[in-house]
Amino acid sequence: MDSSYNAIDLIFFLGFFAAVLVVGFFSGRNQSKSVGAYFRAGNRLPWYAIGFSIIASGISSEQFVGEMGYAYKLGMPVVNWEWLCIIAISILLWIYVPIYMRNRITTMPEYLEQRFGGQTRTVYAWLTVASYVFVNFALVFYTGGYALEMMWGIDKLTAVWALAAVTGLYTVYGGLKAVAWTSSLQCLLLLGGGLYIFFAGMNEIHWNFQAILGSGQQAHLATTADHPEIPWTALVILALSTNLWYYTTNQYINQRCLAARNEWHAKMGVLLAGMLQIALPLATCFPGMIYRVINPNLADTNAAYPEVVAAVVPIGLRGLVAAAVIGAIMSTISGLVNSTSTIMTLDIFRRHWGRDWSEERLVRFGRWSGSIALLIGALFAPVVMKWESLFRYAQDIWAPMAAPVVVVFLTAAFWKNASPRGALACLWLAILTVPFSLAKALLADKGIEFLPTNLANSLVFAGSISLVSWCLMVALIDRRNLWLGLAYAFTASSLIFWLAAVSPVAMTLLMCAAMAIFVIVPATTRSDAIRGMWDFSMLVSGHEGRWYANLWIWWTLCAAIFVGIYIYFW
Repeated sequence: MDSSYNAIDLIFFLGFFAAVLVVGFFSGRNQSKSVGAYFRAGNRLPWYAIGFSIIASGISSEQFVGEMGYAYKLGMPVVNWEWLCIIAISILLWIYVPIYMRNRITTMPEYLEQRFGGQTRTVYAWLTVASYVFVNFALVFYTGGYALEMMWGIDKLTAVWALAAVTGLYTVYGGLKAVAWTSSLQCLLLLGGGLYIFFAGMNEIHWNFQAILGSGQQAHLATTADHPEIPWTALVILALSTNLWYYTTNQYINQRCLAARNEWHAKMGVLLAGMLQIALPLATCFPGMIYRVINPNLADTNAAYPEVVAAVVPIGLRGLVAAAVIGAIMSTISGLVNSTSTIMTLDIFRRHWGRDWSEERLVRFGRWSGSIALLIGALFAPVVMKWESLFRYAQDIWAPMAAPVVVVFLTAAFWKNASPRGALACLWLAILTVPFSLAKALLADKGIEFLPTNLANSLVFAGSISLVSWCLMVALIDRRNLWLGLAYAFTASSLIFWLAAVSPVAMTLLMCAAMAIFVIVPATTRSDAIRGMWDFSMLVSGHEGRWYANLWIWWTLCAAIFVGIYIYFW
């Protein structure tokens, strides 16, 4: 153990592991006899468990290590990754939660089958599993191992396997109920540990808030169109594409909502997550900016988190802070394991081979599939070392892949003319972006750049992919000849990539126009209720109790706070 930690730190650290295991095994008992209990927690999760669990699953070492390092380097623009989520959370709250709950959806691929048929369910199921194993698992494992190596001197690969083993034990045993309740505990710890670092760091620099903001574009949430890494065009695409994918189409985020007691509990859980999101940057971004004031010459920005812990947290409390980041890692791993096993069991295996299997046998298959996914993700973790910034690894892969998926889900909810072949074309486009992004990054390491300068930014590139996806959905409607539709789509795609290379601003505005035409217009003009699609009845609060249970009151307050934040830091 590193000399900057003592026996008290070790006690806190090991005590946290013990507490998580106790909660995981206790809450997960008797969950293996039915599919509903293991994968949906018996539909008994209350709103507070859902809200805390969403935040804990969404926050991991990617934020504590990668995002904090990115904030050390670029400042306030990075905070948009947390605060811009309010748009996606609001869409999840008022549009997709009621769609999923009222149609008794268990998995995201199952929803696509309702709208577009079985092929889309299978393709999206495999895409989801592959992205979890090769991107999410690998990123979380490696950044977690990196953090433990920097803080405790543990070999990073040894740390990876230790995290996989401990988290896998209670997750594979207890299913979603164990994931939800351990994540709630971990959420409290990660928020507490992160906020402690913020306040201790601010005290270290004598509460000089202007110093941590810095000057120029570092000090503002909004950026110019020529920002080298995060132009405002990229932030628009982040808010309307990547964040929407992460919150509204993501199994390991939405699975908690699908296990709620009723629609009100699911919506209130999402709203609680939105309220907690307000404080998250204080734990995941601002400590990096604080450490830039303490030490402006950090060679490896990924080391900002362990360095700021060593600088502002006294010996004796560092074990508790280290446990916070480990809690964030474990909550994400457990959510990924459970979601992967759910999709493998219900969307892939049971539909094709296990139709006659008993529920207990399907649960056993789910446990094995989750364990195998965990193993593969841990083995793939060293690949993340190829990226200079750990946070950029996720963005480079996720952003282009997310764009077509978002288009498919939006058209599923709002555009009744959307066709299965258009949806399939978009999903295959999402799949093809992954090897393309990996190849682009590996060639860039060798000094080979083959994309125009503007398209080198993964978010700007994702915006062009989003527009191409809209073109595919329009060109491949059922009443049009397939080959003629493909010719239209190819021509339009060529023009879109040219426009993105010449003017990302024009491309971004065009993307916003496409979303307005196919989302806002149908949403405000359609009055008939169609299975699997959104209608105005889904805007109800969903609770007949007292005034303080009204979701609109709390959503309005939450939205007003976010608007105020953006006005102040604009």
